[in-house]
Amino acid sequence: MVEVALLSFIVAMTGGGVLAVRGVRRQRVSLPMALAHGALALTALGLLAARVFNGPRVILFNDALLVFALAAVGGLLLFIFRLDKEAPPVVVVVLHALVASAGLILLVAGVVRH
Repeated sequence: MVEVALLSFIVAMTGGGVLAVRGVRRQRVSLPMALAHGALALTALGLLAARVFNGPRVILFNDALLVFALAAVGGLLLFIFRLDKEAPPVVVVVLHALVASAGLILLVAGVVRH
């Protein structure tokens, strides 16, 4: 289950990278792509949460879950900007990406060590 979550996060983060590049280039960001990015990331978050709450204790998985949850809050903020048809502040985009990347590093470390 953790491996599926990991793969899902990687795919979601790839889509997020595409969204970020389009935003930086001042190109229109696709709402369906943004929704797919968020839905896939939330699905992965749910899979990781199921593993954390139902499996043996792995601290790195717990940490990754917390960090990805923080990234989800940033993603929600970005989505609110999108709904208001405003360009989000670049700092929010960068922080969202950095926090999600930190979560991915923790998750990969947990998978490798476990």
